[in-house]
Amino acid sequence: MASVVELFDLALRHHQSRNLAQASLPVVMVFRSTPVAAVAPIMMLIFGRGISTSMAVVTVVSFFPMLVNMMRGLENADRNAAELLHVYGASRWQHLRLVRIPFALPYLFTGLRVAGSSAILGAMLSEWITGSKGLGNLILDAGEMREIELLWAAVLTSVAIALVVFWTTSAGERRLLRWTHR
Repeated sequence: MASVVELFDLALRHHQSRNLAQASLPVVMVFRSTPVAAVAPIMMLIFGRGISTSMAVVTVVSFFPMLVNMMRGLENADRNAAELLHVYGASRWQHLRLVRIPFALPYLFTGLRVAGSSAILGAMLSEWITGSKGLGNLILDAGEMREIELLWAAVLTSVAIALVVFWTTSAGERRLLRWTHR
């Protein structure tokens, strides 16, 4: 939960400071568009073989879709609602609490759904590259040993995990954002 709050804080800083957004958005887009297969070996050189490399790859792969979606959500808040609060003399905090944050939350959940599936793929790829244990390495080993049943069992397990992440995120969105699903 703390990381989501920190992510929102960073997106809010980007939203409030045009200079920060213009300076850092190209870096964000470079990281977002760089293939995971190129990032994972670099992370392995930095963190070594093991779980820390997988965690770093998953963080890089997950962070940027969520940040970009949060920035878009803050930017696309309802202008009429913001204008109404301005007319009533609402404070900056009231603008955030009543307009910006509620309109940004659906974008956050979209980012979470994208990041969830990307994180699973990123973790599996980092396992392939580092040789650490996990589904990614199991798929690779099963393919090399021609154990087709094990290979497909691991692939279907990874798909099931991705679907559970997607459905859990969607259920959380429906539960927390009932006002958007009417």
